[in-house]
Amino acid sequence: MITLAAVAGVALVELGMALTPGPNMVHLASRAITQGRRAGLVSLGGTAVGFVVYLLAAAAGLSALFTAVPVAFTVVKLAGAAYLAYLAWGMLRPGGRSPFAPSRTPVSGLSQARVPVAPVLL
Repeated sequence: MITLAAVAGVALVELGMALTPGPNMVHLASRAITQGRRAGLVSLGGTAVGFVVYLLAAAAGLSALFTAVPVAFTVVKLAGAAYLAYLAWGMLRPGGRSPFAPSRTPVSGLSQARVPVAPVLL
């Protein structure tokens, strides 16, 4: 049985991860500023889903898997690097847009929530 102290400890760490300024905070602030409160809240939900996946991976012992099979960790790192390269290309290519550029295009809630999950996981 999981103790209340353990749950409180995990909740405290998760709160620290959510409140610490970093890429997630920049993403959430840019979405809220450029696309409004609803887009910011939906993106916050997507970020929270990513943190829950972190929590489940830790509970499942994913770090033990990465220790036992170093190639699996290398694959995850390469996937993260490929995703970052894809984002960079989207901004640097001719006609690319900054993630901070205002957007008047309405975006569905599902696509807004999906965007922050990928960077949090990678």
